[in-house]
Amino acid sequence: MGKGSKWSQHEDAQLARSWVCTSEDPIKGTDQSKDKFWSTIHEHWSSALGQDDRTIQALKNRWSIVSRSAQKFSGYVAQAKSRRASGNTDEDVMQAALALFLSLEHEVFQQEAAWRTLSACPKWQVLPTAKSSAIKKAVDDEDQVTSEETCDEDTRRPMGTKQAKRKSLEHVDMTKKLDELVQAQNNKNKLFSDYMLMQMLTASTEPDDLQALNQLKSDYMAKRFRSCDN
Repeated sequence: MGKGSKWSQHEDAQLARSWVCTSEDPIKGTDQSKDKFWSTIHEHWSSALGQDDRTIQALKNRWSIVSRSAQKFSGYVAQAKSRRASGNTDEDVMQAALALFLSLEHEVFQQEAAWRTLSACPKWQVLPTAKSSAIKKAVDDEDQVTSEETCDEDTRRPMGTKQAKRKSLEHVDMTKKLDELVQAQNNKNKLFSDYMLMQMLTASTEPDDLQALNQLKSDYMAKRFRSCDN
């Protein structure tokens, strides 16, 4: 496998595990420079996979892609949770989120294993997220490590008004921002998300769920007729 060869899902999943293990190290996790941080991730990743054919920079670049993709998928999970029916399991919610992602993104979500690892990591959950379609490098190496160097820089230089506003936007609740993203993309696809909820309710035998299913069917047909009229 060459330096520029295609990444496998197995490599991506291990990258997520290595990032989490390094970040949550109680001794070194937050007390190291960004270069040392990524050197440690590279050592952990290479050791776990028994290979050393990816450079540190390659891991950094791939991490940016994996983490952004996982953050986007978190928005779909939030949508599925908001429509969760009584009796549905976490795995039911996961399947609904995967279906919603496929419908709106027109591709299968490829980072499920990495997402499952990262979503359980508090340090990853608080990383700043990007706004809707203007997704930029939200998760670069400097965002991932709270180093002493960064802390000293913040202490020496007061935060300007523009920077303060940007920081404020970046720290807006993750679920709220991602919900807005999904809603913006979902204007023409809301009937599909209602259909997914209908499927979840159909699998349930709870009386309340059956009542909700009948109501949803009625609402669904009404929306369909209105859509046809328009």
